[in-house]
Amino acid sequence: MEKMGEITVTILKQHNIIDKNLEDFDKIPFENIPELKRLFEAFKWNIGKHLFAEEENLFTVIDNSNHEEVRQLQNLIKDHNDLKGIIKNISEEVEMERKPETKILRELLFNHEKREIDSFYPLLDNRLPSEKKEAIIKSLEDIRLV
Repeated sequence: MEKMGEITVTILKQHNIIDKNLEDFDKIPFENIPELKRLFEAFKWNIGKHLFAEEENLFTVIDNSNHEEVRQLQNLIKDHNDLKGIIKNISEEVEMERKPETKILRELLFNHEKREIDSFYPLLDNRLPSEKKEAIIKSLEDIRLV
């Protein structure tokens, strides 16, 4: 297996936290509404910061002359918009004290993360100079997920 680049590894760490947040939320029984709300808010807070970090730090450094990077970026932006819509709907359900189904969210999140880790971020890891990668990684690490 090929060694992952620094950007990919940093993003993977954030994905692991977000995935754990959603997993914890899914484990909570319907009856425990306060904990359900607390865990969903943690998930929503972390994924919001993560999406922001990607959009502001990573999506801005693509090579617009590289058709593959542009195509992948367009797909990732669509995923982000879809994720935000699904999260908004789930948030409304949680606020109405109903435990929502997260299967579609989990599937989209899994497929999105796979595309980023397997393809998009390795492209950036291979193309960007070390100084730029270091600046991106520092910006990502400054946005702490809990």
